[in-house]
Amino acid sequence: MEIGEARKKVKGATWFFASLIGVYLIVLAVLMLSGLGGRISMIQNLLISQGMIFIPTLVYISITRCDIRETLRIRKTHWSAIFIVPVFVLALEPAMSVINSISLLWVDSATTELTEGLVAKYPFWVSTALMALTPCIVEELAYRGVILGSYRYSSRLWAIIVSGLLFGAMHMNFNQMAYAVVLGIMLGLLAEVTGSILPTMLAHFCFNEISVCIGYFLYHDSSLKKVAESASENIVTTKQLIITIVSMIPFAVGGLCVAFALLYALAVINCRKDEVLGMFRRQMRFADDGSEIRRPRIISIPLVLSLAVCIGFMVVSEIL
Repeated sequence: MEIGEARKKVKGATWFFASLIGVYLIVLAVLMLSGLGGRISMIQNLLISQGMIFIPTLVYISITRCDIRETLRIRKTHWSAIFIVPVFVLALEPAMSVINSISLLWVDSATTELTEGLVAKYPFWVSTALMALTPCIVEELAYRGVILGSYRYSSRLWAIIVSGLLFGAMHMNFNQMAYAVVLGIMLGLLAEVTGSILPTMLAHFCFNEISVCIGYFLYHDSSLKKVAESASENIVTTKQLIITIVSMIPFAVGGLCVAFALLYALAVINCRKDEVLGMFRRQMRFADDGSEIRRPRIISIPLVLSLAVCIGFMVVSEIL
């Protein structure tokens, strides 16, 4: 691909992320000023939040006419991913739990109330559809599809890191951002080793579905419900959180080792080992006159400003 076209894709992905943040803030302002924010149901809230990502994604795809196979990378991968990816997600769970617990030392959980409220009022399939199935399609199309798929025309390694950072910032709260950044990077690596975002959709679904299942069984099993209610009534102290974090660290480290081993296995199975390892080596390209062709930079003023808006919003939300 020519350098001009690559630069265009990178800039397009940055402005796409800026538009997602802009749409989020505009919709939020409309809901607050109109008074509708306090009257919408939990289902409506989830549908609106996903719609704010899905509609701009469809608009971007239709306007840019980006290649579904090359940019979005919606294509087949080795069938073994169906079995390996769920194990990959389970291996990541301890690390996600540790990061989540560390964030709870400073901020409150942003998902517990939502999960408990949804599984308490609606059937299991509704919770699965809204909290696992819909996000795994919508968010993966936007972040591992449009954003990562466009940024990788610059540096693939930086594309994975930055797209993970943007994925975390998109959640607009420090609690979810803490583990979503790491999860986003791991999902980016998964997309790279398989050459497709279909495995990342499966991984995203499995990750969210674990939370749905835990919440559902905690609420609907009488004995587990009593334990959960008793735990929620008691304020978890900082000391208890630290003990939990320290005790989980060995499992988190072990799980991450397993996760990276599975990523390597998927790279080998999909015949992408050399291509993936090439991400960690600087590869220079030269023009006909012998001068080095510099790849377009991902970091830009619009990107920094968009992230600053996200951080600012989260800070204000915590203060208020």
